[in-house]
Amino acid sequence: MLYIRLLMLLFSVALISWGLLLFETTHNATVSFFIAYFSSSVIVLASFRNYQKMVESRLESAVNVDERDPIDVLDDPYGLYLEQESEIDANKSIQEIIKEEKMNLKKERGSFKELFLNSLFAFRFSRLFAYILLLLGFFYLLHNKVIVLGYYLVALGLPIVVVVVYLFIINSRNGDFAS
Repeated sequence: MLYIRLLMLLFSVALISWGLLLFETTHNATVSFFIAYFSSSVIVLASFRNYQKMVESRLESAVNVDERDPIDVLDDPYGLYLEQESEIDANKSIQEIIKEEKMNLKKERGSFKELFLNSLFAFRFSRLFAYILLLLGFFYLLHNKVIVLGYYLVALGLPIVVVVVYLFIINSRNGDFAS
């Protein structure tokens, strides 16, 4: 639902911008603005959708390994003050204890396969398509010599600002930010 609201908000800003630019600027400035605005909006929406899917999939696959009380997890995130099942042997040297702790940390870090699967979330074809669209739009404007760089750069940043402000307003209204 939020994705559709963002899409409608970006479309509304595009219409308002078109109305303002129609009377005040040249044709080249308007074309530069809208090609940049459209491609930047597609990038923002594709990135937003990608991160939304990544969070949803991680929430679905999340397994609560730590069965401690959430307050205990906040107080002692690394489990330093937990009572150990096996008492530390007084005969062990410090080097042996350090080696055991390093092995435990390597087990917690995960494998290369897990790292690769997690990095696949960052690469989606929708984002790749969005960036290709941005490059094609820029090269189209440059080739036809109709680019007005000031309007182009403003239009690249406008969708990002609109989405960030909108999400900030929504989150502050819901009370998600700590005061």
